Amino acid sequence: MSELGLVLLLLAGFAQGSFGLGMKKQSPLSWESFWLIYSLFAMLVVPFVWGYAGFDSFMESILMTDSKSNYDITAFRLFVGYWWNFIWNECLLCWNIYNQWGSNGIGRRSWSHNSFVWHRRATHQPSFIYVILGVAIMLVGVALSAYSGILREKEQNVGSSKVNNSQKSSLVKGLVIVVSSGILSSLLNVGFEAAIPIIDNAKSLGATYSASSIPARAVVVFGGLLMNAGYAIFLLCKNKTWGDFSFKQQGSITASVWAVITGFLWFLPLGLSGIVSVSIGELGNVITWPVMLSLSLIFGNIWGYLTGEWKNTKHSFLLMIVASVILIAACMILTFKDSFIN
Repeated sequence: MSELGLVLLLLAGFAQGSFGLGMKKQSPLSWESFWLIYSLFAMLVVPFVWGYAGFDSFMESILMTDSKSNYDITAFRLFVGYWWNFIWNECLLCWNIYNQWGSNGIGRRSWSHNSFVWHRRATHQPSFIYVILGVAIMLVGVALSAYSGILREKEQNVGSSKVNNSQKSSLVKGLVIVVSSGILSSLLNVGFEAAIPIIDNAKSLGATYSASSIPARAVVVFGGLLMNAGYAIFLLCKNKTWGDFSFKQQGSITASVWAVITGFLWFLPLGLSGIVSVSIGELGNVITWPVMLSLSLIFGNIWGYLTGEWKNTKHSFLLMIVASVILIAACMILTFKDSFIN
């Protein structure tokens, strides 16, 4: 991987680890109002503006792909996008942001090799052993990071009243939900792998390496838009909260701006990692996806520290640092695997 590719992945990890901060700025908007704005920008406006800015034949590269391939890619993303949207909503209600990222990491990285398995001759690749080693080490780091979040809750609640059964049930429910969300959202990378023909089309139409991956990213996340925006609209009608868009409440415009920023930061890492994956070649998605998400977890931990989420903790904080070091080691193995081979 080139120095530029490493810088782009660092930026992608930073953006991925930061976008959740905007969700803390939802008030006074209802969840569904904030989510509709966020979804439209994350899965429609940003990818399509980026795509057209990259090269004029952006839409043509998508439409010239075999219609059945487009249908399969979108249908797959529709399924995953719906359940990811539903489960992530439950995450916001049941769990704090750090634990969402930590537990999501378990699912995302444990399934991060999905696109590797997608290649029929994956085991014959010279880098196979290093990819597996990197992912295995990464799983250890993610598990420790998630556990440090759980331990943090215990340390911060020392001396407080005992947790009742309903609260325990909520914690268990939250853990199951976020792990399920992580597993489903990791399948997004499989969708990117299935959209490789669109990248080939873009190249044939004259797109540069930096622009050729965006059409594939755009068509995959568009399937998620249909379900995310659709679910938000359903709740707007059900809860009769369309009045949020009158922006009469103090702070509603600021919250809307945060929704736009959150949407931008959500797609930015997908676009940047796509550029790096194309430059790497056949196993690009396999390498960039787990590296980007591991970096996002590290940056998420940093944000958690800066925003005071680790106050009054000791052992959990040290465990989080150890987990971050392990994740960095795993990223280095996956990033510099070619050097080991040579």
